[in-house]
Amino acid sequence: MAGPLTYSSLESSFTTFLGLGKYSAPRAVHGAGLGIAFVGCGYVADMYRYCLRHHAGALALVGVYDRDPGRLAAFARCWGDSPYPSLDALLADPRVGVVVNLTDPESHAAVTGAAIAAGKHVYSEKPLGMSAAEAVRLCDTAAARGVRLAAAPSNLLGEQAQTLWRAVRAGAVGRVRLVYAELDDGMIHRADYRRWISRSGRRWPAENEFETGCTFEHAGYVITLLVAMFGPVRRVSAHAALLVPEKGCDRPIHPAPDFSCGCLEFDGGILARLTNSIVGPYDHRLRVIGDAGVLEVEEPWDFAAPVRLKRTATTRLERLIERRFPRRRGRIVKRARPVPFRGGRGRPTMDFLRGVREFAEAIAADRPCRLGADLAVHVTEVTEMLQHPERFPRPAAVASGVVPMRAMDWAE
Repeated sequence: MAGPLTYSSLESSFTTFLGLGKYSAPRAVHGAGLGIAFVGCGYVADMYRYCLRHHAGALALVGVYDRDPGRLAAFARCWGDSPYPSLDALLADPRVGVVVNLTDPESHAAVTGAAIAAGKHVYSEKPLGMSAAEAVRLCDTAAARGVRLAAAPSNLLGEQAQTLWRAVRAGAVGRVRLVYAELDDGMIHRADYRRWISRSGRRWPAENEFETGCTFEHAGYVITLLVAMFGPVRRVSAHAALLVPEKGCDRPIHPAPDFSCGCLEFDGGILARLTNSIVGPYDHRLRVIGDAGVLEVEEPWDFAAPVRLKRTATTRLERLIERRFPRRRGRIVKRARPVPFRGGRGRPTMDFLRGVREFAEAIAADRPCRLGADLAVHVTEVTEMLQHPERFPRPAAVASGVVPMRAMDWAE
């Protein structure tokens, strides 16, 4: 990446960049909530669409668009939504306050850029861009145009993540020293993924997933949570590799690294080791290790999954038990609030629209969004360092920063 990252003096002007006080709140649609529109009707769009029921009165889906006419027709028919004939028509609709960019990652920057040029606020699926430089350009353009950006993932806003963060703030494990995070998905290329079909009939986009890379696809789920709890990442030391070049896809592809492992350094001497792969056996554990114990999450993609606390073994008997039963479950930490929905049986285990609602409420209240542009840039920069360490010095100093984040009101 050429030159240092700057978007209006990144480290010193977040408030100016966010432009608090200069944005006008989008209008509600006939009292039904903020008007949003989906661009992209692929596999993930069905998950977003399913979650709309949880935000009645807050969000109103005005319409949808996809560049593939067949895909657009299938999605609109399945959900009963209004299709736009073109992206230009969607961007020209005054009822649309926020464009929800659900296109493939390589198209994120182009679609977000078009929406910004049209004067629309944008919530993008992750990543905001395919490089930190691309993400910074979008942020500079949005700031100049007077619109705001936010990006997925929104698992940070879920009951499980907020419960974990609250336990850390409360000192449940004392001073935090170390974090272990696994995002191993097993050998996806050997799975029967051609039979993974979304509700509207879209096959899981294997070729695109392999070309984007599991690190760009998944690392943000952990990075956002760690940044919320511990502040910005300061340095990254990483290694990445393409271990299985031949993925057996239906068309020729150029796959990204299918393995990465990095150490993220935070202020206060906190170190996190984050591993991403689609080679290692399925393991999504996140362990926050402190002087007095360990907080563990087995599945960060499930809002209803428990957070468990294991006390540090101190006596000889306790240490013996720990060696004999290293996966002992520990006690469940009291949840910050009941989970308002349940996933499973074809239903998503995360509320994908919770981030869009947070964004809409932040604009209306003229406050920073918890998933705002500064976080999106930071996550993109750290993710790029993990997936493409060859582009950076080793270790790599992270140029971007983040505005300190508040927990959700119900989790304070």
